[in-house]
Amino acid sequence: MLGKLIGYETKAFGRIMVPLYIAMLAFALFTGLSIRFVPEDIMQGLPGVLIGMLYGVLMMAIIIMTCVLSVTRFYKNLLGQEGYLMFSLPTDTATLIVSKVISVLIWTGFSTIVAFMAIALSALGAGGIEAFRELLHFFRHPEILQHLSQISGVLILTVLMIIAGTAASIVRIYAGIAIGHQFNDHRILFSIVALIAFNIIGTIWSTLLSTFGFYTGVFESLSRIFEADTVQGICIAQTGMIGVLLFQVALFGILTWVLLDRRLNLE
Repeated sequence: MLGKLIGYETKAFGRIMVPLYIAMLAFALFTGLSIRFVPEDIMQGLPGVLIGMLYGVLMMAIIIMTCVLSVTRFYKNLLGQEGYLMFSLPTDTATLIVSKVISVLIWTGFSTIVAFMAIALSALGAGGIEAFRELLHFFRHPEILQHLSQISGVLILTVLMIIAGTAASIVRIYAGIAIGHQFNDHRILFSIVALIAFNIIGTIWSTLLSTFGFYTGVFESLSRIFEADTVQGICIAQTGMIGVLLFQVALFGILTWVLLDRRLNLE
């Protein structure tokens, strides 16, 4: 059932995101070709400014639409009129929530890939195939490959940290929406208030942990590790951050599940 739910969400996202992706990639190639073939004095004028603005608008549209869909799909699909159908499916509430989170992570990944592809297409259009080959040759240089192998652990943990951070942000928003939906009126307002409260509590908690680490000497011990081996120190710090983010995912996920499973208040 989880796979079917993710597939359903993928189709819903795809109807809006895929056309945006195609437009972004096509315009990125157009931008690169414009830089290559249009005279420089024209590109430095109004046409160049307009092309740059449209490029930025499309990039921002992809980011904003991914965020908007992640919120609206959860709100309308589980807490709106569609909720009567969704909660009648032969699956549990946790699966419904997990399917939403995984779907958003998938499309966030797609958006990131498209952003890098757009940059590559712009470079390809501007410099031609030779410039693209030179870029590939640069990353295949022995010294570059050796450096990448040395920091491979850092890179992997960075990706995992981004995924965990994105998941934590998604579930925190879902928890805020679920809290706001406990009220009969002004649900959006109470959802925003809940999210603000989460941020305030998180700031207070971080301050308390920092104070604890300073007075107990934890920070001093970590600084020694950084001085001894920078890569190892970074990996330790990243691992700790991933643990904190996963704790947030579990905490807000459980809160969302309790509110939807035990205190569901559909429109």
